[in-house]
Amino acid sequence: MKTARRWGRLTARVASLAAGLAVLVLIGAQFAHAVSLNLDLAHRVAAAHAERAQLVADSARLRERIRLLQTPQGVVPAIHDELRLVRPHEEIIYLQGDSADKQ
Repeated sequence: MKTARRWGRLTARVASLAAGLAVLVLIGAQFAHAVSLNLDLAHRVAAAHAERAQLVADSARLRERIRLLQTPQGVVPAIHDELRLVRPHEEIIYLQGDSADKQ
């Protein structure tokens, strides 16, 4: 009788220990998943911030180009360079290098 009770208590303790370990493993797995998800979202947010910064810079550059193209001083060179259009008796001369190189 005492032996049966001992085995019963031992079995209950082992079962309780196994259940406790299973709960700890499940909690650890959930925590690891949450950390992994958090890191992934942090990388996505950083990428979105970098993309936004690039778009803001592009927008500023394009706004400056629009402002420049609204003046005759800006549009005439653009017509010559991009469309390669010239007036009668005009020629386009392309120079290599930069004037800053000669200084």
